[in-house]
Amino acid sequence: MAVYEGMIEKLTPEGDGALTDVKGCLVSIPGTLPGEKVRYRVEHVSPHEKRVWASCCAVLQKCPERREAPCRESWPTRGACGGCPLMHMNDALQAAFKKNLVLDVLKKNGLNYISDIEYVRSPNVLGYRNRTDLVAGVFRGRAMLGSYEPRTHRVVPTRRCPILRSPLSQALNACVNVMNEQHIPVFELGRNMRSTLRYVSFFANDAGDVLIDFVVMSDAGKRPEWVKRFAFALKDAFVRLQGVSFSINDSANNAIRIAPSTVLWGDSLLSEHYGELETRLCASGFTQLNSEVAAMVYASGRDWLGHKSHVVWDLYCGAGTITLALAHSAKEVIGAEIVPQAVENAKQNAKLNYITNVRFICADAGQAATHLAEEGIRPDVIVVDPPRKGIDQATIDAIGAMAPERVVYVSCDPATLARDVKLLGEQGYQLKRYKVFDLFPRTFHVETVVLLSKGEIDSKKVRVEFSLEDMDM
Repeated sequence: MAVYEGMIEKLTPEGDGALTDVKGCLVSIPGTLPGEKVRYRVEHVSPHEKRVWASCCAVLQKCPERREAPCRESWPTRGACGGCPLMHMNDALQAAFKKNLVLDVLKKNGLNYISDIEYVRSPNVLGYRNRTDLVAGVFRGRAMLGSYEPRTHRVVPTRRCPILRSPLSQALNACVNVMNEQHIPVFELGRNMRSTLRYVSFFANDAGDVLIDFVVMSDAGKRPEWVKRFAFALKDAFVRLQGVSFSINDSANNAIRIAPSTVLWGDSLLSEHYGELETRLCASGFTQLNSEVAAMVYASGRDWLGHKSHVVWDLYCGAGTITLALAHSAKEVIGAEIVPQAVENAKQNAKLNYITNVRFICADAGQAATHLAEEGIRPDVIVVDPPRKGIDQATIDAIGAMAPERVVYVSCDPATLARDVKLLGEQGYQLKRYKVFDLFPRTFHVETVVLLSKGEIDSKKVRVEFSLEDMDM
């Protein structure tokens, strides 16, 4: 492919530097920053739109916000691990980028009114992550654990990850050593598949204890003979390891788990704290990866309930962390979750924290809202923390029918959040507050919390604290 030179104009939503070429195409170049003059090589030209993807050959003129990535394996500037693609940005530029990202999607959805927008940085930008899922593979003839190189299915090894809590990196290396000492067969697509190790998940709590859960391809539908041997060898290899579990996944897709895990030895759950709230979490389930910032998210939701919040619905409650965090500010909080195991975990967490004014039901958000309405229970506040795809229409309609005074929306995707805020606006809700949390430092992901309420906004008091034009990106 041909090599060109150009000046980076802005950042894409994925954090890639971008410029417009002489043909009017948007060229995305990972690892570059606004204001930099670069030499780049075209890798792919879209046949559907005026888009080009390229790789950076050299930075001829550097941006002042550029910094050396603290991880030698970090893509796109030093290595091939794509987990943290913003390692080369300093903290100020990352904050500006994430604010800009949020404001852009709001503007695209016609949401040009915001009374205030707050950005909350993570107390720790490294060593914050409490859990990781890694792919098993082979590198230079040895079994290893790693991640897929961006835009490929090639597994690159993870040796030490600076965003993980330190016990996780120690457990990771111990696990790889055991895999090689025990000659554990590793999954290789099209070559070595039956009776192999596919994925390994690690969870470390705030006390430094660790759980491991691994996923295997079965031996003709049966548990591979090496599974138990592997689990007990791990027990001897890492002193902080408190339990090992596993599950079977014979599917052809890249889903990590398709079945519940079985404990091979030790504990299935460990205590983890989100502020003052204690929870019991496993290595195979969903967890908020940055416990300190997650506690701040829950505190904001609690503070926005209002003094009249007697009954609160939490319609995507998961293991109940938000539900329990809200309990001290409400008469009753009802959590709903479609995953039975998560509901049981939520009930256990309520007992663990001696919280009695909560209850949990197993149903999806729309069904739960309908069921509670049939019971005659009407909420003062509805809290939603949906998956990345956002709220479905049935839940939007249920919220409109119940007409709570306030809706608190927690989101991991600004685009679906903006879409749903617009839909809730059709139900009479106005956006009152918007808070952005850097839950995943060094990545382009953000966590947002918004408050919506009934009634009109006083346009004289509304302003956008940060505008797109304020940030030359």
